Parts: sequence; C-alpha cells; structure tokens
Amino acid sequence: MMLPIEGAAALRQILGILTDHEIEDADGRLDALDQRLSLAWNGEEWASMAATERGIPMSRPDAELLVRGLRFTEMMSTHLPFFDQVCAVSDWIVDELNEVFPGVSDV
Repeated sequence: MMLPIEGAAALRQILGILTDHEIEDADGRLDALDQRLSLAWNGEEWASMAATERGIPMSRPDAELLVRGLRFTEMMSTHLPFFDQVCAVSDWIVDELNEVFPGVSDV
C-alpha cells in the first residue's frame, strides 16, 4: 500500500491509541505494523514530515486491525469537540483501505 508520510503518521497514532488502551496484541500485529510504518522513512523525514510516498507492506489482517482501531477511536471521541474531524479522518482512511482491501470496512 502506498502511503504519504502523513498517512503513516495517522496510522501510527491509531496504533498508539490501541496500545495506550491496552488492546490485546497477542499476535504482535500492532508492534509489527508500527515498526513497518516507522522504518519506511528515516528520522530526518519523520522530524520534518516531508518525504516521498512509500510502499508499506500491509495484509488484510493489518487493515482489519486499523479499521477496528478507527472505530475504537471514534467511540472514545464521541464527547470531544473535534469528534466530527475524527469521523472525517476515519472515513477517509477506511475508504483508502477499502480500495486496497475491498470489504475491509465490514469487519
């Protein structure tokens, strides 16, 4: 899956939220996906958030994990003033994942 660095940063935020809420990661998928996302760009690129789009190896289970994470984030954000922004970003990410993994939003 091709991602801009900003997209990878957003996905890493989702993974961080899941980790912060101690979502079970028995198979290590959270850590493995975070590592793949972080290693695609070097430290300077992460610091400046300026980098070319990169291909990130992702599987359908990775995409399903992200969709579940997005739904969890939405649920935890319902009382926040920026809830509409959370939903808009979530919808955009799910749409992008659905293009690569059709039907992944149905999990």
